[in-house]
Amino acid sequence: MKRIAVTLLLTGLATAAGAQQQMQPGRWEMSSAMKMQSMQMPGQKWTHCFTAQDIADGKQHKMDDGRSKCSVSDMKASGDSSYSYSFSCNSPDGSMAGQARGNSTSTSFNTEIRMRMKPDQGMGELTQLITGRRLGDCK
Repeated sequence: MKRIAVTLLLTGLATAAGAQQQMQPGRWEMSSAMKMQSMQMPGQKWTHCFTAQDIADGKQHKMDDGRSKCSVSDMKASGDSSYSYSFSCNSPDGSMAGQARGNSTSTSFNTEIRMRMKPDQGMGELTQLITGRRLGDCK
């Protein structure tokens, strides 16, 4: 079940329906912090180079890792670059569903995700904050 949460983190659910403005190609730094039942989990930070072709092919929105299948629904966007959506993911280990909301520009985004896993395994609602910013061109 933890694998689903890691899958969301590493494959960019935050950008999956969230990037209302066209994401600029380049080197992006993304960070994530997760909290469950008032426990703060250690944060993670990583960088990824998105080429123009990656963005044209929608690779920045990839949500599936070969084991988990995720879908986005109820996408809402407003003119001020804010967005919200619901999502669900299924894997051999279980399922997860939740809602996300955030803001984006062509060079940054922030998304708050609230989710629940089934079976619950005593974790309750998980809250994840994912942020991203463009650092510059790919090297």
